[in-house]
Amino acid sequence: MRQQHLLLVGGRGHELPKAAALGVRHSMVQIPERADEEHAAAAARYAVQDYRDLETLLPLARDWHEADPFDAVLSFTEYGLEPASRVAIDLGVPGENLSAVLATRDKTRTRALLDRHGLSPVRHRICATRAEAAAFLSELGGRPLVLKPPSGGLSEGVYAVESAQQLPERWAWTAAVAGREPVLAEEYLTGPEYSVESISRHGVHEVVMVTEKLTTGLPGFVELGHQVPARLDAGALEAIEKLVLEFLEVIGQRTGPVHSELRLTPDGPRLIEAQTRVGGDQIWELCEMVSGVDQITETMSALLGRPDPPRVPRARAAAIRFFARENARVRHVDGLADAARAPGVVRSVCTLRPGQDLGPLLSSDSRQGYVLCAGDSTSDAVARAEAARDLVRVDSVPLPAAATATARPDGG
Repeated sequence: MRQQHLLLVGGRGHELPKAAALGVRHSMVQIPERADEEHAAAAARYAVQDYRDLETLLPLARDWHEADPFDAVLSFTEYGLEPASRVAIDLGVPGENLSAVLATRDKTRTRALLDRHGLSPVRHRICATRAEAAAFLSELGGRPLVLKPPSGGLSEGVYAVESAQQLPERWAWTAAVAGREPVLAEEYLTGPEYSVESISRHGVHEVVMVTEKLTTGLPGFVELGHQVPARLDAGALEAIEKLVLEFLEVIGQRTGPVHSELRLTPDGPRLIEAQTRVGGDQIWELCEMVSGVDQITETMSALLGRPDPPRVPRARAAAIRFFARENARVRHVDGLADAARAPGVVRSVCTLRPGQDLGPLLSSDSRQGYVLCAGDSTSDAVARAEAARDLVRVDSVPLPAAATATARPDGG
């Protein structure tokens, strides 16, 4: 019997053991900054190139497919989602999810689609100039706004503006990330923030987990931790699930995971943004530990025409806390072994090293690792994760102001 063959467009590598466990071969196209010798050795074929360039990706995929046909094409990484869908269409194999990808990759499209369907109303404005953002801020009558690059990721370039005096600096920060794109300005939503992890199979959707989120204070929104399951009453949980399921239908989601972010405002849940991939920050792993739902394996199985794998939860609750120091020079790090051995710790990863200079927390990539813990309840998992994180003792000194300023995207 022929062994099934997947084409993976990008990824961080956690997909590979799951494909192997299914007994599936894979080939992979990877960007240079994530090229990995071990990943290359495990692949039937491996190419290092910018997969966002369809003029080079499509001919490569056609050549590989002709020599060794693919049974499906997929991506679990943000910038690989659209290329993977377009390759699937070109080759005529499962994996096309283009409608949903395009509706979510560009946040201005997401807002327009929600408006057309009367879902999750949020005041917003697409701004080509700072003056347009200033006019929108004035219209909000003293309420803050949030500036976003329309197609950004990792919380990069997302900043709150609470006054007209703050706008010039924060507009520059966001515009530097947005490049030639206009900037999306939205009213600042109040209330606790959550993410919703879902899985779809051929247009049938299921919410599998709601995740509590912890982020930095204003002006940025870099994530500092997550915990599952979210501590919500039945009414709030029902409202969140209803909104997400309606949203998945509206965007035309077909097969695969969606990671949706929202706030539970005084007026009900309001969508912030969504991506047709698993949640980053090991959220996919937290979800798998507590719900038993392996979104990656279930997506592969659905596209390959296989039955769903069994769902076997491994913990009642789980939490992750990140090392997120900034604007400091590290002199000494101690306690790494203690953190790894602490109660409930599943994994501890820390990249803090003596002599390291840490700039500001501009995005999720600015953080320095994490501690992931299991617990008997959400509160227990959080307490364990924070206790283990705090066992890592860091001696540091502040960096000079000039060194931290140059790390901002506009250099100022």
